[in-house]
Amino acid sequence: MKTLLILGAGKEQVPAIIRAKRKGIYTVVLDMNPQAEGFKYANEHYIISTRDEKSLIDFVKNYDGKIDGVITIASDIPHMVSKAAEEIGVKHIPIEAACLTVDKLKMKEVLKKAGINVPPFRKIGSLSDLEKFIKEYGYHVVIKPVDNSGARGVLRLTEAVDLTWAFSESKSNSRSGDVMAEKFLEGNQISTEGIMYKDKFYFTGFSDRNYDRLEEFAPSIIEDGGAFPTELSEKAKKMINDEFEKAVRALGINWGPGKGDMIYSNGKAYVVEIAARLSGGNFCYDQVPLGTGVDIVDAYIDMAVGNSINTDCFKAKFQRGVAQRYFFPGVGKIKSISGLDKVKNMKNIVKVDFFIKEGDLIEKQSNHTTRVGYVIAVGKDKNEAVKFAEEAVKSVEFTFE
Repeated sequence: MKTLLILGAGKEQVPAIIRAKRKGIYTVVLDMNPQAEGFKYANEHYIISTRDEKSLIDFVKNYDGKIDGVITIASDIPHMVSKAAEEIGVKHIPIEAACLTVDKLKMKEVLKKAGINVPPFRKIGSLSDLEKFIKEYGYHVVIKPVDNSGARGVLRLTEAVDLTWAFSESKSNSRSGDVMAEKFLEGNQISTEGIMYKDKFYFTGFSDRNYDRLEEFAPSIIEDGGAFPTELSEKAKKMINDEFEKAVRALGINWGPGKGDMIYSNGKAYVVEIAARLSGGNFCYDQVPLGTGVDIVDAYIDMAVGNSINTDCFKAKFQRGVAQRYFFPGVGKIKSISGLDKVKNMKNIVKVDFFIKEGDLIEKQSNHTTRVGYVIAVGKDKNEAVKFAEEAVKSVEFTFE
């Protein structure tokens, strides 16, 4: 029996743990949270922070048994995955490539040098730097930490935003204290995903991201789910995938997964960010399998432990509309939640989940980690799936004390 080390045991890592066990693979799971949901599914679990490099390397050095592979999904720690895998001597994304993807500024510098289309950007060390960038490029501008995820500290700046506050807010969400600015490009925002196997990049996910509530949450930038098949033309889709693959290769990802945040603006494809991991937000393990029959998590597990795979697994088996939408109930202490049973019985709703319960205090939604729950719907096409998802969200009522 092969053994897979999975970094992280939160809600979004559970699908990987379950899939691995179904394949007859022994799972060893690490997470700093003693109550991590994934612990109850794993064969073995240990309370270790997946960001604590010394503890992680000590663990793999001293583990009593052979580890055949290391992965994570939906957690922005590809550098830790690669460092642990390097120590063990198993397949992994090169450490240098993984490290580049967790520093957005260095990532953009490498991509720009390689001729990849990226929005204008610059490191911002002071309020004066920010003001100069805005003077040069004009509003709208995005400011964000160079080394965080989940849209923490990511702000869209307009003339109405206090720049002193924005600089401080973004900086406070940066692990290193470094922030960057980039020009906000109007256009279609896209989530892409794929995997490099034997020097060929296989595209497995392509979704239209939904930012219809941009003004409501301003200046925070919060995505309200996504849907596919895309509304873009095949020509535009190819342009985005081509730029995505060029970026993955420019960063040095020569094996394993890549996830892209892309924009199609004025007839050109731009790279916003590339992650050297599989996606979160139910994309890789729920939405894509529901919409195309492709299960990239399953394939990645086999790749990580050295099992052979048939690349036909990356080809879509069918095409169905899939949409995800989030619940944004407001702010306050929840007195009651009603309508959930109705939603669960809707035939086109395949999943509904909440991260909160009655009695919890909901604070202002400021990033993706503050979203309180979601629904996933399917339909004959994108529009039908979106209709079902939005109807489900409206069917749930929150009352506050």
